[in-house]
Formats: sequence, C-alpha cells, structure tokens
Amino acid sequence: MIEQKHIHLGLFACLLCVIVVGCKKDDPVAVDLGYGYFPTEVGRWVEYQVDSAWIDEENSASGILSYRLLEVIDSAYLDPEGRQAQRMERFVWDSLLIEWRIRDLWTQTRSNTAAERTEEDRRFLKLSFPVKAGEQWNLNAYNSQEDLEVGYDEVHTAWSVNGLSFDSTAVVLSDYPNNQVDTLIYRERYAKRIGLVERSVDSSETQDSMTRGFYFRQVILAYGP
Repeated sequence: MIEQKHIHLGLFACLLCVIVVGCKKDDPVAVDLGYGYFPTEVGRWVEYQVDSAWIDEENSASGILSYRLLEVIDSAYLDPEGRQAQRMERFVWDSLLIEWRIRDLWTQTRSNTAAERTEEDRRFLKLSFPVKAGEQWNLNAYNSQEDLEVGYDEVHTAWSVNGLSFDSTAVVLSDYPNNQVDTLIYRERYAKRIGLVERSVDSSETQDSMTRGFYFRQVILAYGP
C-alpha cells in the first residue's frame, strides 16, 4: 500500500511539472526594426558609380558627368545634441593621379526611430524605424528646403546589381504630385548590413516650352569589410 501511494505521488508530481512547464510564457521574439539598413560601424565603406546629366534650354547649356565615389565611415563622436554620430569621408577616383582624392565630409546618426544624414550642410531624414510598408515622413523635416513626402515603396525584397546580390533591401520613394510642368522622382534603396546601394533623382521644370532639369544615379560597385 505504501509503495502504491508513492507511485501515485510520483505520477502526480510528473503531471504537475508538465502543467507548469506548459503554462510558462514563451520567450519574447526579437523584432527586426530595420536598423541593419543603416550601418554605423566605423570602417565600413561602399564604392559607387555615379552618372549625372543636366540641361538648361533657356541658356543653351547641358552636360554629363560620370565618376567613381567612395564613402567611408571614418570615426564616431557625440553630436551637439549628445547623440552617437559618425563622420563619413567621401572620395572621388582621380584617374590622372590614379588615387582616391577627398571630396567632402558628411555626418550621420541613427536613433531608435529614425536615421539622418547631413549632406552639404543639409540635414535629411533618410529612414524611419521600424521599416514597414506604408510608413511615410518628410525628407526635409530638418532643413529649409520645401517639404518632400517620402515613404517605403518596397520592404525586405531581394535585389541584384553589378554582380552583387542582396537578400533584403528597402526602397524609399518620393510622393510628389508630378505633372507636365514639374517632375521630381526621388528614390533610394538600402540593403541590410550595407546601407545605401542605389540613389536616383530625376527633376525637371518646363516653362514656356523651355526645360531645365537634371538626372542623377548612384549605384553600388563594391563594399566592405
């Protein structure tokens, strides 16, 4: 009888353990907010091919320009607002001297909710976190330029270019009311763990049958480390 009682108690204890384990809350699942689309690690670099063209029919002017561009996250620091920020050195390839020549310096910062870059002393709100379809924001929220509404046109999509393949990219596209007089198409593509991999701007204005505008495209050639 005592042995049978011990068996019953043992079975009850096992059943209780199963119930307790089954009732434990699941471990929280990490949510990917998309920070990987805007790397901040010092030493990262990306090389691009840049092609641009412009026209000013009123002044009979036009031109094209192509060059290789190298962007390097050079160092980290605290910006005037006390935020972690990075200094980015930008170089162009000098085919005569056969070397990279410094062009300018940009800065960037990434918070829990947004990614910013200061380009030519203009501060742009580049990305909004989390990266998700339907999210929109004002690219020029922190500068004096006219408001430009942008948003995610694609999220977490694969993309390939110049022999490089990326398993997850996000596209930022402008929401501008284009018409026969004014056109502005702003587009940037970011890849996880790389950052910006493609940028294009197509802008034109037509007045009295005269067109003034420019086209710019920057696309990745290589990256590291």
